[in-house]
Amino acid sequence: MTVLDIPSQTKTRWTAAKYLQWSRPDDGNLYEVLNGQLIMAAAPILRHQKILFRIAKELDNFVGAKKLGEIYIAPVDVVLDDDVVEPDIMFVAKERKSIMKAERIVGAPDLVIEVLSLSTSARDLRYKWDLYARSGVREYGVVNPEAETVEVLTLVNNVYQRHALGEKDGAVRSKVLEGLCVTMKDMFAEEATKRLT
Repeated sequence: MTVLDIPSQTKTRWTAAKYLQWSRPDDGNLYEVLNGQLIMAAAPILRHQKILFRIAKELDNFVGAKKLGEIYIAPVDVVLDDDVVEPDIMFVAKERKSIMKAERIVGAPDLVIEVLSLSTSARDLRYKWDLYARSGVREYGVVNPEAETVEVLTLVNNVYQRHALGEKDGAVRSKVLEGLCVTMKDMFAEEATKRLT
C-alpha cells in the first residue's frame, strides 16, 4: 500500500470530487481515496484472484437465479461521501439500483466482500470496516486466505456484529442473501488456489 499525493506535490486533501476528475494512470494498480489520502495498491496475487473469482461466481449464480440485483467485482469505484473505495466484491439489491451509475456506484452497496492481502488488510480491517458501517453497508464479508476463514458481519445499530464464521471444512451463510451458503472447501480448494511455480 502506498500513500500518494498525485498530481500535486503539496499535502492537499483528496476528495471524491477531486479523484473523479483525476486522470488515473492505466498501470494495473488500484486507487482509493481514504480519509483524504490517495492510496495505491498493487494488483492482487493470483491466489487472491482465484478465491475472489470463486466467491463472485457463487454469488452471481445465486443472485442471478433469484433476480435479486447485481454483483460487481473490482475495479469499480464506490463513492461513499468523500471516500472512494474499490471493494473486491459488491452486491446491490435491485430495489436500490438507483445507486448504480454509468461509471461507478454512488452510495453503500448492500453487501461488500474484501479478500485480505498483505498490502490491504490493515485498512480493510480498520478504516474500511468503520467506513462501511458508517455508510450503511448492511453486510461485510472478510475473507482471510491465509487462515482460510470467512467472517460475515451484519450491521446492527450502525455497528458490525458477527453473523457467521466459516472455518476449515465448514460453511458460511449470508443474512442479506438469505439462503446463500458457501462451503470453505469450495472456496479454498487446493486445485483452484494453489500458487503457480
